[in-house]
Amino acid sequence: MIKCTHIAKYPVYYTQLFSVPQDGQPNSLRVFDNTLKRMISPKGISFRDDDERQQFKGDVLEVLSEVFFTRFCSDPRMGLTDYTPIDVTNDYGVDATGINANGDLAMVQVKYRGNPKDVVTYAEIARTFTAGVLRHKLDPTKDKTVFVFTTANDVSHQCKTVLGDKLVVVNRPFLKRTIDNNKNFWALCLADIQQYIQTHCNP
Repeated sequence: MIKCTHIAKYPVYYTQLFSVPQDGQPNSLRVFDNTLKRMISPKGISFRDDDERQQFKGDVLEVLSEVFFTRFCSDPRMGLTDYTPIDVTNDYGVDATGINANGDLAMVQVKYRGNPKDVVTYAEIARTFTAGVLRHKLDPTKDKTVFVFTTANDVSHQCKTVLGDKLVVVNRPFLKRTIDNNKNFWALCLADIQQYIQTHCNP
């Protein structure tokens, strides 16, 4: 079951995000992203302020991240088991932790980008690595221990150069290849969302 608690605040909108489009087109990252952009537009959800609007975007992607890593946990390239979201009050650059295919503790940073060309920066992921080592006992010598889940096309060259084999990037092109038109994945996403809502949101 999903552990991320963000769904409880907007259960109806999360259901809409992960449902099959009304026009019958296959679900995809583009459809998901466009639906999210409509929700955060002035005619969409009534947020208290822009900070809450920005937080909603990040929260939504964190839920997608949890479902993604949970459903592809056995994939040796980017699989994680024991995916555990970090409470927002303790988020200092790490959104979740998990165990990689080598059996080592790994950190997850989730980054939403409305413009895919806006790459994830070295400074952003350096925070993840530092917080992982200092707050979560991440072993700085291990490979595949810093996971970036993002709607950006990529992370910066500097990020790749410095972190090297410690870095695992699940970016927009990879996501599109993996989940676009993947009916089983989206059906499991919706089932996970509905199970969470039934357990945590319904009286």
